[in-house]
Amino acid sequence: MSARARKSRKRAVTVRDALEMVQLADLEVSPDGKRVLYTRSDYRPDEKSRASSIWCIALDGGPPRRLTRGPRDEQPRWSPDGATVAFVRKAEEDPKCTLCLLPFGPGECSDLTELDAVPRQLRFTPSGKRLSYIAASPDPTAVRERKEKGDDARVFIEDEEQLRLWTLSVTSGKPKPVSPEDLTICDYDWLPGSDNRAVVTSTDSPRPDAAYLQARLGILDTTKGRISEPWAEGSGVSIHPRVSSPRVSPDGRFVAFIGGTQTSPLADQPYVLELETGEVVSLASGMQVSAMDLQWMPDTEVLLVLLGEGVDTALYATDAASRWALRRVCGGLPSSVDCIRAADDGVVLSIGQDVRRAPELWTARLGESKARVLTEINAAVGELTLGRTSTIEWGSTEGLNIEGLLTLPPGFKPGTPCPTVLVVHGGPAGRFRTDMGLAPRQLLAAQGYVVLSPNPRGSSGYGESFLMGNVRDWGGGDFRDLMAGLDHLIEKGIADPERLGIYGASYGGYMTAWTITQTNRFKAAVCQCGLTNLYSMFAQTDITPGFMELYFGGSPYDDPEPYHARSAMTHVNNVTTPTLLLHGDQDVRVPIAQSYELYWALKHRGVDTQFVIYPREPHSNVELFHQADLLQRVVEWFGRYL
Repeated sequence: MSARARKSRKRAVTVRDALEMVQLADLEVSPDGKRVLYTRSDYRPDEKSRASSIWCIALDGGPPRRLTRGPRDEQPRWSPDGATVAFVRKAEEDPKCTLCLLPFGPGECSDLTELDAVPRQLRFTPSGKRLSYIAASPDPTAVRERKEKGDDARVFIEDEEQLRLWTLSVTSGKPKPVSPEDLTICDYDWLPGSDNRAVVTSTDSPRPDAAYLQARLGILDTTKGRISEPWAEGSGVSIHPRVSSPRVSPDGRFVAFIGGTQTSPLADQPYVLELETGEVVSLASGMQVSAMDLQWMPDTEVLLVLLGEGVDTALYATDAASRWALRRVCGGLPSSVDCIRAADDGVVLSIGQDVRRAPELWTARLGESKARVLTEINAAVGELTLGRTSTIEWGSTEGLNIEGLLTLPPGFKPGTPCPTVLVVHGGPAGRFRTDMGLAPRQLLAAQGYVVLSPNPRGSSGYGESFLMGNVRDWGGGDFRDLMAGLDHLIEKGIADPERLGIYGASYGGYMTAWTITQTNRFKAAVCQCGLTNLYSMFAQTDITPGFMELYFGGSPYDDPEPYHARSAMTHVNNVTTPTLLLHGDQDVRVPIAQSYELYWALKHRGVDTQFVIYPREPHSNVELFHQADLLQRVVEWFGRYL
């Protein structure tokens, strides 16, 4: 078939296409470096949830091999000898799950133990004789029986369970807590050759804002149940009270981690700690980047560092011999990589995509510029007509250059302005990347809209100064950056100034609500799980007080002015834009009360508005029927007003 014939048979992107994109996760390279495990999550049209199963593929080629049939299997982990795969099997309609062991070869899958909730960070210990994971303590029998009767009152904060590190024998299956009961373990990595010592990050509180802002590094001795700091006082470790992703080098001499200072909105810089001396080296000092992943090459001191650079990602390598200087490697990988794993002989594995290619498994080799795709799991995307997405820049106030993605609808004709939707990311320290973006970017483009996806000040991937650009200034410089981007498209004859829409979720929802109180240039708005009243949000969100105080310089009870001045509800009488509100009723990050406040204010003022509530849903919809409903309503709302 000719290229022209193939092009003519392509079709527009639909809501169903966005849902049918296969999701890949949980890469795990075998100890011999010859194959990789991964989790594949597939759409089920008649079910509430996706089906997730565990697969294996050889790095030297060949078709993928399915190892489990779920329907909800995840977190595959190789035993150190490569003979067994451990994984988590989740129940369909139950929070409980089962830890399973699957022989890699002849033999049947066996259930090791049942857990009350899905564990975090499942791993084998170095000996392979035990499994480890992070979880809360199960309720004692008496407490469980009381709760089953409905006698389940709890004291806020005081009754919240610490998350502890647990281990269990692969033969007995009886879990045992090995970390202090008064600390929450956020992440960990075993020191080589020991089942009793691990580098951990921990906090005094199980609340999410503590893990986000206060996690500290230490070494856990599981025989004593105690965490110590073996490095010397003043070594430099103490300046990093916000640490994540500890990764121990194969020889046990170094720990790589992602960290940040107490004043930064996001701990996103890569560091290496030498355990013997306590010396800490900043790997990306002076670079305008955000760390995304860290991985040591097996049996070497070479560290791989995945960095976000604006809308793209880039892979770097470093080692002690080079005094931890970063060098760019594997330039043939796609522009948007989600994770990295390392195999023998300098081989790197990743999940990669770009604006034209859907997520697949990729492999590359250090020192080579080419990369190879291992799978064709999302090949069906080739049947779709995609809008052209490119990276653009424009000038904003204070002399800043702002970067974003511009997606043109299929068949776009230069010189013919189109209806345009401004899509705002969450965070605020999120960022748009050069991924495929079927929803909402390509889905909206298929409806004939130009889509602008900006990274305004406050976004990650542009350095700490840019990241802190909206501290105590939500709705200020970031709002000006967004409006400047639209003005740029109008000046270029791309956007029709009379047919503009705005859509955002979480912080993007905040910016949507804020924007329609500051200008009436938009003909339609979609606010998904958005913050509307910062004063009440302080007491409602699960990441208070740390998150809100960091961005606003204190609590609203001590300094109410910034909370009041930058809340959409303060200026709600200015709104005339028809607004669709979308929210899950189990959202604890941005509770649904935030949407209730805006909805009733708009109804009171006679503004055309609709409020859609999704039962059981957290901060973003996880049930498939709800995901489909949300996307369809977004399309229809803009179709009605633009």
